[in-house]
Amino acid sequence: MGKEFDYSSEAVEQRLEFVEALFTKYGAEPLDIDESNREKFGQRRLFKYNDSFYRVDEMKFEEDDKPFIILSCTDDVKYANIGLLEDIDALDFGDSDEKLEKAIRYAFGIETYPDDYSSSGI
Repeated sequence: MGKEFDYSSEAVEQRLEFVEALFTKYGAEPLDIDESNREKFGQRRLFKYNDSFYRVDEMKFEEDDKPFIILSCTDDVKYANIGLLEDIDALDFGDSDEKLEKAIRYAFGIETYPDDYSSSGI
């Protein structure tokens, strides 16, 4: 896992914005689709990279309520228009900037996932 992270709402928001900045760094375009569901369900903005749609968010999996960064994706424009994406990766908020950037390159297909990705810690 990564370093100890300050889970204040401001720190979480900054980290999510950092991941969205990585999306744009690699050529993803922010979209203004799915606005009603974004407002209704508190979803973040979608980004389009090549023929797929991506979103970053946070989710809690563990009993201690520690949130994780969630990368979600769909290649179906109908699902993107209503904000319905599949979760493709969960990352620790304390992960290094380099590790998060590598995860984005994997998700976008810029780099190929290694065979041992799930156990490698990137």
